[in-house]
This record gives sequence, structure tokens and C-alpha cells, in this order.
Amino acid sequence: MSRHTRRASALALAVALAAASRLSAQQAAASANPNIDPAAMSALAKMGAYLRGLKSFHTESENTRDDVLDDGQKIKRNGSASLLVRGPDKLRAHVKGDLQDRMYFYDGKTFTLYGQALGYYAQAAAPPTIPQLIDVLENKYDLDIPLADLFLWGTDKADANMITSALDAGPSEVDGTACEHYVFRQTDVDWQVWIQQGANPLPRKIVITSTDDDARPEYVSTIKWDLAPAYNDEAFTFYPPKDAYKIVFAADRPASGK
Repeated sequence: MSRHTRRASALALAVALAAASRLSAQQAAASANPNIDPAAMSALAKMGAYLRGLKSFHTESENTRDDVLDDGQKIKRNGSASLLVRGPDKLRAHVKGDLQDRMYFYDGKTFTLYGQALGYYAQAAAPPTIPQLIDVLENKYDLDIPLADLFLWGTDKADANMITSALDAGPSEVDGTACEHYVFRQTDVDWQVWIQQGANPLPRKIVITSTDDDARPEYVSTIKWDLAPAYNDEAFTFYPPKDAYKIVFAADRPASGK
């Protein structure tokens, strides 16, 4: 059995990145800690502001994560995720991997999770924006939207002191795209992000290492972007196949005997 599985969305990373949105916080952290490069923090702030300004986008990502067995041996799990977004209230995602094949639909009013391989789906009333949806899914249903960090980076949800080290590791390439490679550290997590150079500071690769486990399991995501995707509103609405079976989210089930 696995004793540790890193959450693919890695919301702890989003918490740290949120701290980078405020210049005063960057300056205070840098002056208090010589291991924090203000330029690296500024790069995060620029990326967060750019992501929040996107009206619509489509991403395709290839992901790996480590599961750690009780004896410390790591198992590498492979997966992919497709994400179509029209802010602030439309989202469609498809997550496929060694252990799951799921689709997510959000039309601003209803959230649907569809287990494509099993033919089951569940629906729930949803809040009016994607960031609010992420919060509800995490806290009520223990679910993650793929690449949830993209919607949270740069928001006011964090303390800049969570970042204990930040540095610019230099230029690098991801799938032929020129990027700048940044390396960060916080309690129990080391993480890296490759940010596209130029006018579109997009995150092209993310590596998250859990340092609170001796096996140091990692989550890695490489992301391709389309900033002008073709879509219509039907893309965000779930129409159940004839053989699909509707079930109820665990959090919505009535208590036993009621």
C-alpha cells in the first residue's frame, strides 16, 4: 500500500506563490533572508498577474508522480491532463493516467465528475467562479482540479515568510521553448518552475519534491499552451451517455438512518 501520494494540484505550492504577488512582501522577505532572490520572487509575481489576465486558454500536460510504498520503494505513475478554461466560470478537464480516467465539467452553475472508464458520474451545485469551485471541491469533496495552481497564483491567500529560499537557476528550454528556470524552497516542499521568456510568462514545467518523506517523492508536470482555443458553451456542459449511471458525491449522501 502507498503511504504517501503527492496531490497533483499541489496547493501548498499555490500558497507559497500567492505570497509573491505583493512587492512589499517580496522586499521584506528578501531583506530578512539573503537566500531569497527578489528577482525570482518578482518573476513569480509577473507570471501570476499574466495568468490572472487570461480570458481563455487550453493546456495539455504530461505528468508523473511518485507513490511511496511502506518499505520506501517508489512507484512512478504516469498521466496526462487536458484543460479548457473560459474565465471566470467555465471549465472542462480530462485527466487520464495509470489509475484513473476522469472528466470534469463546470458551466458556472453545476459541477460534474465523470468516471469515463467506469461509466459513473456525479453532479453538484457549484459556486459562480473557478477559484471558488476549487475551494469547494478541495474542502467538501477532497477533489483537485488539474493544475489548480494556475487559478490561485498571485491571489491574497498566503504569508511571504513561507518561502525560505528563492533563486534563478538560469535559462533553460522546455520542449524547444526558451524559459527561465527558478528554484524555491519552503517547509516540507522544494519546487521548481520553468517560466517562458518574453511577453508571455507562462509556466511550462513544474517539479514539486516532498521533503517531509525520506523517499523524497516528486510530482512533475510539463505544460503546452493554446491561448486562443476554439470552443462553444456546449463544451462545458455534461451530457450523460445512455449507459452512464448517476451516483451521489460522498459529501452529499444523507446520514445513515435518515
